[in-house]
Amino acid sequence: MGQEESFFSSKIGEKIWGHRFKDGQRGPEYTLEFLNVLVGTNFSLEKKYYHRRKMIEFRQFVYEGEKEGSKGHIATFEDDKKSVIKEKLGINDKQFEDLQTFFKNLTIPLTTPMGKPVDRSWYAQMMYPLHESLLFSEVRVKRDNGKEINYSISYERNFFARGGELYFLMIHYGTLNNSNLRKSIEENLKRLLSTSSGLITVINQINEAFEEYSVSSTELPAPLFEEANLEELFKGKEIAEYPKLPQTDLPIYEDFAQELDSLLKLKIDVYEMFDILTSLITFQLHRYMIHQAEQIVQEKTHYFIDCFEGQNKSIKFLAQDSYRIHEAVVSEAYKTFVEKRVEEVFPEDKAEEQIRTWILNRDRSKNTKVEGYSSFFEELNLKGLHAPKKKKLIEALEAPDMEKAKKMLKLRIVELYMEDLSKSQLPIMKTLARDGQFIISGKGSKARYVLHDNILSALVYATLDGEVTLPYDDFLNRLYEKYQIIIGENAAKVSGLYSKEGINLSHFRSNEKKMRQKLKQNGLLQEYSDATALIRNPYFG
Repeated sequence: MGQEESFFSSKIGEKIWGHRFKDGQRGPEYTLEFLNVLVGTNFSLEKKYYHRRKMIEFRQFVYEGEKEGSKGHIATFEDDKKSVIKEKLGINDKQFEDLQTFFKNLTIPLTTPMGKPVDRSWYAQMMYPLHESLLFSEVRVKRDNGKEINYSISYERNFFARGGELYFLMIHYGTLNNSNLRKSIEENLKRLLSTSSGLITVINQINEAFEEYSVSSTELPAPLFEEANLEELFKGKEIAEYPKLPQTDLPIYEDFAQELDSLLKLKIDVYEMFDILTSLITFQLHRYMIHQAEQIVQEKTHYFIDCFEGQNKSIKFLAQDSYRIHEAVVSEAYKTFVEKRVEEVFPEDKAEEQIRTWILNRDRSKNTKVEGYSSFFEELNLKGLHAPKKKKLIEALEAPDMEKAKKMLKLRIVELYMEDLSKSQLPIMKTLARDGQFIISGKGSKARYVLHDNILSALVYATLDGEVTLPYDDFLNRLYEKYQIIIGENAAKVSGLYSKEGINLSHFRSNEKKMRQKLKQNGLLQEYSDATALIRNPYFG
């Protein structure tokens, strides 16, 4: 799809859930960008700007010899720089290589749905944030006319595509009226990212050898909130676009902040915490996208979880259907906005006049009809469409019957953007769910909701919210009340799922038992008898 078409579709997404989410962005990258923003504000959830760091030379040191894809820019760390590092740290060649290997092993692994490593250029790879000094922004190498000799490295917003910034804003708005909650999140995140004192010493010594580590006094921070005249003030500057949220007062933001705080209060090592935090954040963003879509189509949905690993056909079907319904709700919300937008640019009362004008103004000197209708495509903001799609629109435009022309043209414009939905919008939901570990989706099989270890831990910690134990039945009830998660008999009845589907209650009871077993295996549940089991937080005594 062309630039104009993508611009149109991203604007629709913005109206539903924010400035834009990006289908290429992976779960860990949402977490990393959020942490980057927070560190860039010096751990303040109320600041309006944040600083970014490129840390180019540090990355070249870590990923020396790696390419940008198969034939791109190679990460180079010159011998004179190596000498500086060796002298600074007092190490020999072998120790230097060991240090490179240590940091390279901190790279966060990203895999495709088929389990293969994601191909990320050396400058787009990120490391586990064992300390805040290992957080840096994504960059891109720009070559001069494709030549390696002259190149520049600038900030990039491809994989770090505002998702983490939007999450920062959600937590900002979710703590506006609760200063204690805000302070708790800030302090616990600072503690989490500031504990590896030995690591920071080494990183600082490496970075201090190079000027680019320091944030220049002339470098403007990236804006997070819209202010008067910001567009003029920062015109032409190399800074991030500031994101927007359609609504800033949603109660769900307060829920997110509370859940995040519950997790951060636990004294969990940052290495283990990162994956659990990623599961929580991706699940929250997934809920947010569905929440916004539900408000548009006025439909209430739920997450039905398959605890049987696909072995029970009835349970598997319900988990698949739950995912399908979520996709359908998002699709319907997207379609509603598309049709509204098409009506704005192509209103019914002016459609006939517009069609006649477009045909009349066609430049017949052009070689093809497509070229001749440039003003038509420009007016509809569709200049970037591929020729075959343009021809379909022209066919509708030139239909002999005016009523048919109006109907066909609107229909085909809507189809264009609904096609974009399946290509770039719905994959975002699937990526969030897959990287958050709450769906199973493979080639040739329908996606269905599950709860793997990290998301299970995140939900237990967020649901307990400081409590040491909780009866298992109460835990299941809270999962439904807080997250619309259905596992067992009671939630199936309360939600209406049981009466709607007519599946035997024994299936729900068996699903509930499977969840109980999984929690026990993960050290999150303690059984006292068949009738008594307590969800427990292993980090409390």
